[in-house]
Amino acid sequence: MLERISTGISKLDEIIGGGFIKGRTYLIAGGTGTGKTIMSLQYMLDGLRKNETCVYISLDDRISNVLTGALNLGWNFDQYVKSGNFIPFEIRLKTEDLKHGKESRSFVKHILQYTGKRKIDRLVLDPISSLVQGAGDLLWVREYVREIVSYIEEEIGSTTVITADIPSGSSALSRYGVEEFISSGIIVLDIFEHGPNLYRVLYARKMRWSPMDMSKYVFDIVPNDGIVILGKLTTILHKHSQSHEKQTP
Repeated sequence: MLERISTGISKLDEIIGGGFIKGRTYLIAGGTGTGKTIMSLQYMLDGLRKNETCVYISLDDRISNVLTGALNLGWNFDQYVKSGNFIPFEIRLKTEDLKHGKESRSFVKHILQYTGKRKIDRLVLDPISSLVQGAGDLLWVREYVREIVSYIEEEIGSTTVITADIPSGSSALSRYGVEEFISSGIIVLDIFEHGPNLYRVLYARKMRWSPMDMSKYVFDIVPNDGIVILGKLTTILHKHSQSHEKQTP
């Protein structure tokens, strides 16, 4: 039996067959404003409440902005930072660093140095796409990202979540076309438009070695609770349709 790690969202654990497989890497993909960072922080919070060591690396925003945003949602990470269980920091690479061949192994060593080589239970890279922003050679980018994920699994051994921005209007699952292949599972966040209404939806696109429900689910972002799954999209649309028919004379 493969050991499972909760996503921090009980209904999502059910959808993907019991949670993440320990020690593997998972991709949360979605457009701007779909809730990727909130889901990854919710994953962190679940581990912290279980006294695990969790590392959150922001790759495109100041870590202070991320923690302030979490506080506005009702999540205060201060106690976990003070206890040493939560290690949040930012890594911001310049394009010239990439052009001079910044090695993937060096990136992973930087994480280990920053965390004092502690055993890391959960790790988040948010978003992985910013790690290689500005690099022109797509084949190099794909190999670089693949190596980073491989080294993290081999040398750190954490259960890792990476987030990826999907360009608006694209049917792709990631920005560079490699993140989905190197991940053991993919959760897609999206905005679904139906008539005058917009719905936040999520679904599992891939879960290696796991039974999964591929239905689309509607979710909401609730203060203090974070992402709350409300039900299947088809069921909610059917209920709204029935309600509309009753109101129509």
